[in-house]
Amino acid sequence: MLQARELLRSSGMVWLRQYVNGCLEAWHKFWFEPADPLMLGIIRLLSGWMLFYNLAVWTLDLEAFFGDNGLQPLQAVKALYVNRPIFSFWLWTGDQYLWPMHVVCLLISGMFCLGFATRVTSILSFLITISYSQRVPIANFGFDQILGMLCLYLSIGPSGAAVSIDSLIRRWWLGRKGLVDTPRKFASARVAMRLIQLHLCTIYFWAGFAKLKGPSWWTGEALWRVIANEEYQTMDLTWMAWVPWLPFLIAHVTIAWEIFFIVLIWNPRLRPLMLLMGVAMHFGIGAFLGMWTFGLIMAFAYLAFSDPDLWRHRLALFVRWMGGQSNVSPVPAFEAAHVSSGVGVEDSIESAVPTMISEAAELPQSPATATATTSAVLNCSATVSEVCVVAVVASERSTLRRYFRDHQVPCRIVPDLNSGLDVVSRYRISAVVINTTQLVPANVVDFAADIADLTSLPILVLSIASQQSQLEGLGAVPRVEVLDLPASLRDIRIKLQSMCDPAESPSPRVC
Repeated sequence: MLQARELLRSSGMVWLRQYVNGCLEAWHKFWFEPADPLMLGIIRLLSGWMLFYNLAVWTLDLEAFFGDNGLQPLQAVKALYVNRPIFSFWLWTGDQYLWPMHVVCLLISGMFCLGFATRVTSILSFLITISYSQRVPIANFGFDQILGMLCLYLSIGPSGAAVSIDSLIRRWWLGRKGLVDTPRKFASARVAMRLIQLHLCTIYFWAGFAKLKGPSWWTGEALWRVIANEEYQTMDLTWMAWVPWLPFLIAHVTIAWEIFFIVLIWNPRLRPLMLLMGVAMHFGIGAFLGMWTFGLIMAFAYLAFSDPDLWRHRLALFVRWMGGQSNVSPVPAFEAAHVSSGVGVEDSIESAVPTMISEAAELPQSPATATATTSAVLNCSATVSEVCVVAVVASERSTLRRYFRDHQVPCRIVPDLNSGLDVVSRYRISAVVINTTQLVPANVVDFAADIADLTSLPILVLSIASQQSQLEGLGAVPRVEVLDLPASLRDIRIKLQSMCDPAESPSPRVC
């Protein structure tokens, strides 16, 4: 009886430990899983454009709004904020510095929009946004608040890592070294995107509940009162008086959409519908009520829910179409990037692998040498059963599969470590390759140790420099080699060949 109780207690503790570890891993993945900064770059471009436009509009009557004795006198604004901790450099700037400061702000916002020195200009753009909005509180509307929110989170994440002058400079610098720049992934990009997403959820949730405080939203009359107000009208909508059920229906749907946005947006199947309804609502506000800046900035924030891989694919197709190749069948975005840089697709790894550098060190070969190399690759597959490749990201898995099969190497691509262990135990595998992207280093060490306990297979681990200290446990596992990334494909070929056939290690063949 005591043994049974002890068994139940121990099994319960194991289950609880597994549950807690699973929750912690899911939390870490939600917030800190490295993400492609492409969408942050696009949001930065659009938000920077809106900030520059906003400042340009203030230029039309700058002294009237920001002058010491303008429509909102400086002393009156200071008295309003006497007991409130706010930041605005306009509260300490006199009329003598009004135009120089404004011109500098315009330049900074333009640099932020184009993505130049983004790490600095993103922080300055946030300070500029709140400084202008706090100086003229009577003209502070939803547009200023959402723009400030986006600038804040863009300053936290690597918003200049893509679609920016900074990325072009980095590409040029790597080109001088004979390397090819590939998209990188950042944990800070994931954090910034999550903050934007959750902030939007919070805005809509409380906006929906705030509407329920007024009886006009319960009866459905609120929308009619807005569209019938001539102050907001850009076109005559009074015809809705003859179909009263329409504004009432729109009012009730709007409240339901805002309240349940925080839940339904996380469902992949409902997300397109929720975002489409939001875009329609905000564009309707812009078209019918004249508030285009607010509608646009809210729609730009929706890009935080977009898939960067899909957008890279679209951008690649657009670039190819602009180059007069619209009749070419669609290909993944990384292939278009390698084709434009002169690197063969068959000799490249998916650019979504954030730290992989394509085979820039490969020297040109004569036809005879190329034929001999091809024959060696084809013959190599005869001595190999299958290679097991562990890769978490779906695009990486498909690319690695195509890469190995193009070189006549049978392979099994698995999405996680547990599946890799099952494949190794059931099939005739000759080598294991682990791409540590989005994998916990401690789990990689345990997986390699389990493989070593089952078989004597060679294991090649591809890891970035930041993971080296956490992969020290691999030193105690036999037949494990760690290849630091970034690395050329030539290095990967030589390493695999040396592990599978040490006698022929100088050969650049894939085992």
